Amino acid sequence: MAEFVAKRCEDMIPQLEQMERIKLFDKNEIRTIAKKLKEFEYKIERHTKYKKDFEEYIHYQMKLLALIKQRRHKYGILKKKSDIDFAIANKISNLYKSAIFKFQDITLWTDYLKFCKDVHFRSNISRTLGKMLKIHEDNPKCWHIASRWELEENNDKDNARQMLLNGLRIHPNSQLLYMDAFRLELDDYVSVSKDTENTENQEDNLSISEENEMPLSSKKAYVIYQQASEYIHDIKFIIKLLTVTEEHDNTEELQMKIVSDMLRDYTLEPLMWNKVAHRQLEGLIQLDILDPPIELNNSEQISLKDRITICNDVYQVALKHVPTEEMWSLYIECLLDINKDQESLPNFKKKLLKAVLTQAHQAKKLKDKYYSYWINMLGAKAMDEDMQQRLRQFLCEATDTMPNSVILWHTRLKYLLLSGYEKEAVAIYPKMTKILGEKALPLWKMRILHEQRKNSETTNEAFQAALQAHPLIAKDIKPDYIEWLAATKGIHAARTAYNDLCLQPPFSLECHKKMVSLEVMQPDISLKHARRPHELATHLFGKNDKSVWMDYMKFEFKHGDPLKAGHIHNRAVKTLDNSLVASFIEDFVLMKMEGQFAKNSRIMDALTELSDKV
Repeated sequence: MAEFVAKRCEDMIPQLEQMERIKLFDKNEIRTIAKKLKEFEYKIERHTKYKKDFEEYIHYQMKLLALIKQRRHKYGILKKKSDIDFAIANKISNLYKSAIFKFQDITLWTDYLKFCKDVHFRSNISRTLGKMLKIHEDNPKCWHIASRWELEENNDKDNARQMLLNGLRIHPNSQLLYMDAFRLELDDYVSVSKDTENTENQEDNLSISEENEMPLSSKKAYVIYQQASEYIHDIKFIIKLLTVTEEHDNTEELQMKIVSDMLRDYTLEPLMWNKVAHRQLEGLIQLDILDPPIELNNSEQISLKDRITICNDVYQVALKHVPTEEMWSLYIECLLDINKDQESLPNFKKKLLKAVLTQAHQAKKLKDKYYSYWINMLGAKAMDEDMQQRLRQFLCEATDTMPNSVILWHTRLKYLLLSGYEKEAVAIYPKMTKILGEKALPLWKMRILHEQRKNSETTNEAFQAALQAHPLIAKDIKPDYIEWLAATKGIHAARTAYNDLCLQPPFSLECHKKMVSLEVMQPDISLKHARRPHELATHLFGKNDKSVWMDYMKFEFKHGDPLKAGHIHNRAVKTLDNSLVASFIEDFVLMKMEGQFAKNSRIMDALTELSDKV
């Protein structure tokens, strides 16, 4: 191994000397570069090869090449480009080839092709593409890369087409290759149409075939589509093909063919109906799928209202075939998008949306997020008592329809609390908690916050109700309750509540931590009361949580008796699970070191202050 490395390093000496001679780098920089190159050479020559070593070496050489170009530009040095720049680029190329040979990773191929393009090694690209296709013909992406190169760099549509067809023979189910081939034929058709637009043969080139009623020059794209639809039964992919077709001019007949096939083969697919409806909204040429068809004015430009109306009717037809929640959601999303623009036909759009929301609610297919939107839309209006009563009834129906939706319960309770119906809201909480269980926690917190904002004496009642509602809810409410008591009624009330709650299962570590934080915030810290939550935390959680021991020792170092920390450490080592003891000891050593550093820092600060005074 050493002989090979030494030989390659010797081969690099002339170019390093040239760099120093023309003053691209100074002597120290050349020494550093040589040392780094030697390290990389040893890495890639190891018995066990790693792709990462090659990638790092290549990256270093590319950074070196970029730095050389930068310094040439900065200092105006143009000498020895072939001896230096080309030699480094050639070295990078050889490194890529070696890595590709050893690992056969597709990312290495693609990175190498990009590098060759950047340094204008065009002949290398053609050879590399050929090798890549031979070795990785089982990967559709390789055929995609090769065809894109031929099309974009060589501007050779015939070669690109041939590569895609060869790829499709091997990968008849590849969506990527079908999309490339389809785009190629459409782009070619459009360019041919433009070239022949003003020629005498225009009529012949755009003649209509009696068999499929589409321009003969777009038949290649149609053949690609037919083959794709035969092998790939995926409505999302078919919609992508149709969308690509819409991006090209003079493809109306092909669009109609695809839409016709979609209506025939994907009648039960919500996405198909969604696409057809959006085409109506955009005013694109469409098949007559409505019965009876809507009669429109003979004007070339269909009005916005007519387009929205037809789009809505298509969705109504779709619901007869696919009355699913997904279909209703796509329908509503479309109408929500339409309602974003309130500059034209605002009342018509809102009325249509409200009608569809009502239909979906009656069909019990309305998602909770749309209920929330509907409720916000209704709540935005000024309401009399009768309208408020109807809204409350609607909210009740929404939660009855989707009783497991936290969003809907939140919306209902929020409305009741903010609208002055507190008694009605409070009466709902037991039923809601029974249904949602621990998921009702944010709803209880909302009620408590509402009471706190009002500065109401019922806040304590709200806390007590939450503590009794569900064990897992109580676990998270305990710290908040203790903190509220300390802030409003003093530390003695908080201690009394803590003594009652700390041993009630399920146990809450946060409850003990909150009590510690409240104790150390007092002007005169009571060590007796401050140690109690630490003791309870270590007793309840000390076997599987090393942090409770660390917190206890930190408290003694900072506020109590540092000598006690040693006893706490010994207890922790005996109590903790064996898997945690080693890491606990490491944390303890680090804590002592940090504490000593802080102590020394304070001493140095004091000495500095004293010397300044002197």
